[in-house]
Amino acid sequence: MKAFVIEHLEPVLSPWAYLEYEHAARFAPYLLVTNVRDEGERRCIERFAEALCESATEVLEGCSTVVLDPQAPQLLSQRDVEECDYVVVGGIMGDFPPRGRTSILLTNRMEWAIARSLGPCQFSVDGAVYVASRVLWGGGLEDVRVVQGVTVRSDEVEIHLPFCYPLDEEGRVFISEKLVAYMMTLLEEHEMHAAISGRPCSIAEYDCELNLPEVEYSLSYGEPVRLGDLLELYQR
Repeated sequence: MKAFVIEHLEPVLSPWAYLEYEHAARFAPYLLVTNVRDEGERRCIERFAEALCESATEVLEGCSTVVLDPQAPQLLSQRDVEECDYVVVGGIMGDFPPRGRTSILLTNRMEWAIARSLGPCQFSVDGAVYVASRVLWGGGLEDVRVVQGVTVRSDEVEIHLPFCYPLDEEGRVFISEKLVAYMMTLLEEHEMHAAISGRPCSIAEYDCELNLPEVEYSLSYGEPVRLGDLLELYQR
């Protein structure tokens, strides 16, 4: 396999998306971020990954490709990842419940690619890259353990994230510490800016640097479950 590809599908590269992409780059064998139209945003991404203005639907045409699509009927296997050249993830800041945008914006436009699912969970972008990387390294998808929903708390802030988060091999929730710091400190300010201006903040507006302070926080979540057990529940 040559690369993991994140097809950026939001109007701007928000700090939240940027931090997820940066976190994903730590675990992808090689990361390419496509469809980044803004030159300043591409410069930010190029600190940790290759960035292209063109869409993956253009640059990967005819290449051996897997699209990770939650609506795909078949699960991702190690053979899929080993035999393809690219694994494509939709760079979408998820709706809950999901609206099937990956199928509309990616799968339906990449007729040469095969679509595979990571099971019944809705993962963050970096979480999806991490789970697919685990499959590449030889772990069975069914054996990946996840928690369904995470609550982040500090003395002043509490934020609930309703998505699935995988556990790493040491049993820790796979989430970016920088993203947690961002949620605890700058997110409210940026959301207010977006509400007033009618446009989300771009990481390029901050010269690719958020200057995040250290924060003390705790994570709470339910009992971890195997993806295989969740699949059995959903198939009943």
